[in-house]
Amino acid sequence: MADRADEPVLLGFLRHGEVAGPAHVYRGRDDAPLTPRGREQMHAALAALPEWGAIVSSPARRCLDFAREAAMARGIDCTIDPGWHELDFGAWEGLRPDEAALRDAAAHAAFVRDPRRHAPPGGETLDALDARVGAALARLGDTARTPTLVVTHAGAMRAVLAQVLGLADAYRARVALTPGSHVVVSWQAGSPPLLVALRCAD
Repeated sequence: MADRADEPVLLGFLRHGEVAGPAHVYRGRDDAPLTPRGREQMHAALAALPEWGAIVSSPARRCLDFAREAAMARGIDCTIDPGWHELDFGAWEGLRPDEAALRDAAAHAAFVRDPRRHAPPGGETLDALDARVGAALARLGDTARTPTLVVTHAGAMRAVLAQVLGLADAYRARVALTPGSHVVVSWQAGSPPLLVALRCAD
């Protein structure tokens, strides 16, 4: 019999649902919870996905609260991996882009122009996000022996898509990962990962 490690495994990535608080703000390490509608969005997404044998979650409440609930309902493990956190927006957490620009016009313009080299004050660059998510994805691919769902954020999911599809920065930003959207990848050691599904929630 072939070793399970040599067989492909499905890895799913589910974006958290609607979050309490203002919309269209920089929200990375902010720990606002899901709204009731956000929870409904995630339940609806999960119902359309395959069965999972394990769940991994970002530490953020908007991911972890639902991940623990879903794992408990299915009698499966839920583990936390900080590698799946959203980009850290530092001093701009909770601000709209125009508010961040008013606070620090030069820094915000540099971040918008080249987020790979210029981080928000006290935050992360896009390079740092990609390195962190890339390491988390490699760990998951190396250890997953059962279909595994990651409950995470739009920024982290775009980093996965960029790695799987080789997307340039200008194209990854065009993927509309609305709350409750999901991505499914087939992962096999030694082979390029394959995109199996991508659904942007209504």
